[in-house]
Amino acid sequence: MSQVKQLKQRFFFTAVIALALSGCASTPPTKIGADTYYAAKTNTAGVFGDVTVLAGGLMSEGFQFCSAQDKEFELVTQNVTHPIPAARIGGASITFKCVDHARNPVMRPDRGVSTITDK
Repeated sequence: MSQVKQLKQRFFFTAVIALALSGCASTPPTKIGADTYYAAKTNTAGVFGDVTVLAGGLMSEGFQFCSAQDKEFELVTQNVTHPIPAARIGGASITFKCVDHARNPVMRPDRGVSTITDK
């Protein structure tokens, strides 16, 4: 096999692997405030993947993250984006706190966003 052909094949396989890996995006727990963290993952299975599974996985990782600090996981917000073929990749994100004693495990009714209105 010629050296040029081998180089072309290597380039092709490298490009395919790079494209495949570029679809796998995740954000590890990132501190965004006092004991508050953000984490996200994209759906690597395309339109056939279940984004609710991603959200569950993020919560499990958040639980482990907080447990490593001898604290409890408390979910603040959860966002799930369903994929649309040829338009966007689906994914999930959560905001959580690591606290000494978790309160109600139900998400806040304002989904963690407070608004101030002037009258």
